[in-house]
Amino acid sequence: MSRHLVAVLSAVVLVVFFGCSDEEPGPIQIIGGAATGAGGNMMVLPDAGSDAEDAAFAGGSSGSGGGAAGSQGFGGSGGGAAGSQGFGGSAGSAGSASDSGMSPRCPNDMVDRGDHCIDLYEAPNVAGGLPLVMYTFIEAESWCESRDKRLCFDDEWTDACGNDLDQKYPYGNERVPGVCTDDKLWRLYEQSQLNNWPVNLPTDGFASLQQLMAAVKSTSQPAASAAAHVEWLYQADPSGSRPQCVGGGAFDLTGNVEEWTRRRDGGEPNLHGNLKGRYWADTRTCQNNIVTHGDSFRFYEIGFRCCKDAPSADQ
Repeated sequence: MSRHLVAVLSAVVLVVFFGCSDEEPGPIQIIGGAATGAGGNMMVLPDAGSDAEDAAFAGGSSGSGGGAAGSQGFGGSGGGAAGSQGFGGSAGSAGSASDSGMSPRCPNDMVDRGDHCIDLYEAPNVAGGLPLVMYTFIEAESWCESRDKRLCFDDEWTDACGNDLDQKYPYGNERVPGVCTDDKLWRLYEQSQLNNWPVNLPTDGFASLQQLMAAVKSTSQPAASAAAHVEWLYQADPSGSRPQCVGGGAFDLTGNVEEWTRRRDGGEPNLHGNLKGRYWADTRTCQNNIVTHGDSFRFYEIGFRCCKDAPSADQ
């Protein structure tokens, strides 16, 4: 046999031996921001820009927003995958945490956290539903109380978010954009339009974002304009869409929508709330607090979730 033929056969053996494996390839994780549709007055909000938007919360005015609403529509079918939801459609299904901690002591849409229960999802606490926004601290507390619940205390929320391990994020100590819904592009809002939101609208009865928007639009033309602007700004995912974004058994504690909590220290007059978790275009750690907004403050990315005192073991 010639040297040339031996070399060729050896190469074939090496390819067969080393080119085959019984192991499946590992998962591929894409890390980074989300793309957006054509049009729209948008910019990327870096992590360092969080304080700038907080200043805008307090100050009020901003440039005008407009353009197309990216990939989400408000009249199509909703739920399921991120970016495909519609305000006018039905909610899709979402997974649940297998170790969520649900028990007979808590309702089946809540997680047992020892001395209290916490909603699985942001209000209205529906898997695959779109979180409510534009609620003040007062309205959020009333919504929970009307369901025999209460707003979560800020320390309850923080402990759940950090999985009782003081983690910075529900999934660990290093931020990974996109594990939770915090990787969308920030859209420039117009405060003058948001100011037309009706302040005396009863809000306890709304069980979906679609109901809320329809009711607001029916009150007046300026209110309808405000609702349309909120719809354009809104980029939250259906609840439970990010299955790895689970803290203490609860979904979406960081990202998606910012959440009102009640300050355990009692707060100050007209300052009883602590905003936690940030929202779809920004994130902060589980331990970060925003306590500078009054009880009547509302914004296009602020929602909430409810908690409930758990019965004692002998009850």
